[in-house]
Amino acid sequence: MSIKYSIAQLRNPQRPKEPKKFYAKAQARDTVDINRIAQEISYATALTDGDVLNVLRGLIHKVKEHLSDGDIVDLAEFGNFRYQVSSRAADTKEEFTAANIRKVKLQFRPGRMLRPQLGDFQFERVISVKARKAAQQNG
Repeated sequence: MSIKYSIAQLRNPQRPKEPKKFYAKAQARDTVDINRIAQEISYATALTDGDVLNVLRGLIHKVKEHLSDGDIVDLAEFGNFRYQVSSRAADTKEEFTAANIRKVKLQFRPGRMLRPQLGDFQFERVISVKARKAAQQNG
């Protein structure tokens, strides 16, 4: 598996006064939508792409429904989804209210099939998406 990356000069947000340094930024090749995935699965099965799309949409609907009910959704080897909250601290338990909650994030924990192992990757340096788009506009 090849991970494409570019180099970006960024400031450390925890030390904004320090000089910028260079970091790797992952660069995606493309965006694959649910329709394309359904079509690709349909070619490998006896199902139509419409059947697969209906199943995938049903899965998304049920995941959303169970998350809304406060459940952790465990999709086995794929991974699990759960909501996480971040909040402002209160000095006492009695002072803490729902107003202290600042943000809710959807957390995904990949299962064994998706969990990356560093040794499984090869790295390929490319130009950034921004630079590639600029070159296409000027070219």
